Order: sequence, then structure tokens, then C-alpha cells
Amino acid sequence: MPNTIHNATWDFSPGDTVTLSATFTFDLNDPSDGQNVANVLTTLQGRTPHVTLAQTDNGTITVTVTI
Repeated sequence: MPNTIHNATWDFSPGDTVTLSATFTFDLNDPSDGQNVANVLTTLQGRTPHVTLAQTDNGTITVTVTI
């Protein structure tokens, strides 16, 4: 599975809402994939997203979401 990295930067206020929205499309029609749609869907639904927060310096917080 590829890694996708996108960045957004703003001056944060405690009242700000942070929204993460991502869409991934998997091409399962390739005969070399070796997986059917039901198997891939079951696998992905069984994963729990992990959110990691890190303060990388005095003025920066990094949020990482891993599935």
C-alpha cells in the first residue's frame, strides 16, 4: 500500500475544528492483485486507525494518522 503525505498549516486556536478527510481508490481488477473485493474490504474494515501526536519543536505539533 502506498504512503500518502499531505500537509496543512495554520495558526491554531483551541476553538478550531480539525477535520481529516481522505479517499483511497483500490484497483482490484488487475489480475495480478490476487485479492477479491470482499477480502480487501474485510481486511481494511478490521484495521483500527492510530492517531499519533508529537511536538516537533516549541511551535509545531504533528498529527499522524496510520491505518
